[in-house]
Amino acid sequence: ASARCSDRKGPLTEATRWRTAFETASSLWDRLCKEAEHKQAALDAATEVGTAVQKSVDRQRAAVKEAEEALAVQWRVLSEVEAEAARTAQRVSEAAEQTRVARGEAQVAADEWRKALEELKRVGPRAAELSRKLALRGVAGSLGVEDVRDVLLDAGLAKHADSFTA
Repeated sequence: ASARCSDRKGPLTEATRWRTAFETASSLWDRLCKEAEHKQAALDAATEVGTAVQKSVDRQRAAVKEAEEALAVQWRVLSEVEAEAARTAQRVSEAAEQTRVARGEAQVAADEWRKALEELKRVGPRAAELSRKLALRGVAGSLGVEDVRDVLLDAGLAKHADSFTA
């Protein structure tokens, strides 16, 4: 009987070991499956993030491309504006030069006008005297060369009288 008990302990112990091994393996399998599920979920999440990042990168690349195109347009417009500004500066410079020349000419004309006015003021009394002398001579019509010469000599304008010699 005692041999039977020991025989029974043997197979029972063997079955218990197998059962324990199975339960351990099953527990390990369950834990590995859960780990695999977690890792698969993490991989799916990482894939989702990677896809989102790739889409974001694609959008950013498109935005950069649009910005580069807009920048190229702005550079072209800026170049055109700079060229127009240079042309305008040239026109302003030319206008300033023309204004400077015109001011110089206006100054010369003003000086000439002032000189002519001074000359008129200076010769006005002489002209009045010549007119009076002509009236005294009784000249009513046209004057002869000798008449003009005599009047100029009487008025003290001998240097001008020399050009009226007959």
